[in-house]
Parts: sequence; structure tokens; C-alpha cells
Amino acid sequence: MGVALSILGPAVSYLEDRLGVGAGVIGVLFALSAAGNFVGAMLGGRWIDSIGGHATLTIGVVGFVTGAVLIAAGSEYLVVASGVTLVGAATGAADAAMNTMVVWARVGRSGPALNALHLMFGVGALIAPLAVDRSLAWSSGLWYVAALVGAIGLISVILLLGHRAPAAPTPEDHIERPPMSTSTTASVAFFFLLYVGAEIGFGGWIFTFAEDRNLAGSAPALVTAAFWGAFALGRLLAIPVSRVSRPVTIVVSSCAMSVVALLVMVVADGAVWSVWSGAVVYGLSAGPQYPTMIALVDTRLSLTARATSWIVGAAAIGALIVPTGIGPLIESYGSSTMPKMVLGVSAAGFVWAVLVGRLINRASAPRRTDVLHPA
Repeated sequence: MGVALSILGPAVSYLEDRLGVGAGVIGVLFALSAAGNFVGAMLGGRWIDSIGGHATLTIGVVGFVTGAVLIAAGSEYLVVASGVTLVGAATGAADAAMNTMVVWARVGRSGPALNALHLMFGVGALIAPLAVDRSLAWSSGLWYVAALVGAIGLISVILLLGHRAPAAPTPEDHIERPPMSTSTTASVAFFFLLYVGAEIGFGGWIFTFAEDRNLAGSAPALVTAAFWGAFALGRLLAIPVSRVSRPVTIVVSSCAMSVVALLVMVVADGAVWSVWSGAVVYGLSAGPQYPTMIALVDTRLSLTARATSWIVGAAAIGALIVPTGIGPLIESYGSSTMPKMVLGVSAAGFVWAVLVGRLINRASAPRRTDVLHPA
């Protein structure tokens, strides 16, 4: 999933030339991916309850493999757009299924497992720019990347065979961990809207930003890979850290670190050293935020498939708004607008993370008090 969803960013320049369109039109592809992701997440939440998590995940795998093939095969904008939309929808359903099943399998203690799950997405996203770069060099196309997605997808489906999907929490599980209310779900979902908007905005346009900073040859692809490599490393480090630190501490501190990294990039005005350091530090700090925020919810509240689908859906909206907005800004004002916009969104995410931590603490406090001091 990490490979499939991350093809678009490093392939922007190639697709512009191949399809004969500008950055603004390519930016619409990010919007289509995010819109598909939202629809897939909403469907995934329902499918998990009706046909099971493994069946939902299998549908998702088949969908994003097919989408990757359409991206590689399409010589017209409509075909590529269809592939991008299908990848988005399939990954939305798969994302909802995977996060829900990990939480259900490890009720109240899902932090390390969630970081391991999302680490593998980061590994795939790290592979994507390198695979795109080599595929273009070897074949002047994206067929090698599509073949890679297909091979990994087949392995994923085979691994699901013979295993039973985790069951939803029982009513007894809600005694100490009350279900999320609508208002709490909305507040948590808004954090994911901000976070994923910033992450996809940066990851999707860092290649273009590096190109405009006169990084020649494979350097833009390597900067993109450095971002995703640091992103994966952040999630890897979060696995042991989450065993000894509270989720809220990890989320808030990593959000603050993201703001600092982006601020340095903006102040340095695109200096080459700041491109590399900003990509690495921002990736390192952005990595743990998604899984650790879900773990924060899981430690205090019960996460349903429906609530997870709304969280993933809100993340898709963020992935729609921010990257799509960056494209026209780059065309009008230059690539320096990218880190500025991501900085603004990340700063809002930092403030909101603090507020969400307090809200979750209040939402779970009455039930925890009742358990400790029964009437």
C-alpha cells in the first residue's frame, strides 16, 4: 500500500511530460486519490462489520494493484486519473481494515503494534521514489513499479490465508473504555485531517521542490527517499518508545518537532542543506503521529470500525485539500510555497493535538472514576 499510494509524487514530472499537462492539472490527481480514499474508507468501515476485516483488506489489495497497472498503462489523462482514484479508494478501505483489526487484536495496548503496522507503510513509501526512478531509467515508464506492487500484493493476500480476522470488542470491553462519542470522533478526525494533509502535501511535492532548488540527476528522488526513510525510521523508533512513554507525549513532541523542521526550511529559503535536513527531520517527526494518535484513543476509549472509517476518511480530506492546494500555488508563486503551507497546517496540528489529548482524558475520566469507586 505504501508503494502504490506513493507512486504519484516522484512521478509528477514524468506524468506532466507524458500527459502534456502542468503542475496544477497534475495536482488534481492528488485530489482524485484523496476523494477515492474517503469513499473507500467509508465503505471499508461498513465492510469490516459485514464481510470481515480480511475480506475487506483483500478487496483493497486487488484494487490498488489494479490501479497501479492503470497508472503504468495509461497514456491519456483519464486512464491515469482512473488508476489514481482506484488506488486511493482501495487504500482507504485497506487502511480502515488494518487499523481496526490491530486495535481489536490488542485492545488497550495497541501502540507498538500500530507503529509496526504503519512502519511498513513507511517502508513502502520509501521504496516508491527509488522504484519510480529506476523504472523510468530502465524502461522510460512505470511498469516495473506496477509489477512490484503486484508482487507484494500477491504475497499479502497469501499471508492472509489460514488466519482468522480479529473480532470486534465485546460489551465487557467497554466497561473501562467507553465507546467514542460523536464529538470526540470528530475532534480526533480533524487532527488526522491536518496531519495527513501536511504529510501528503510534503511527501507529494518534495520531489518538485527539490528539483526547483537545482538538485540535479537522481537527487530529487533521493531527497524524497530520505524523507520516507526518516518517516519509516520515526515509526521504528516509536515502537520501543511507545512501551515506556505515554502516547500523548509522543504525539505532542513529534508535532512540535515537525513545526521546527519546517520553520527551518522556510527561514533558510530553500538552501540545499535545508532541503535535505528538513526532509529528514520532518519525516522523522511526522512518522509516529498517525499510529500513536490511534493508540492514544485506544488506551482510553473503545475504537469501532465506524469510528476508524471516519478517522481515515478525515485523513483523506486532508490529503485532498493540502496537496491539491499546493499545485496551483507552485504554478503561481513558485515551489517555495510548499514548505510554507505545510508549516501552517503542521502548526495547527500541533495546537489541535494538545486539545485532543485533553479532550480524550476528559471523555474517559468519568467512566474510569466509576470503575475505581463503584457506587
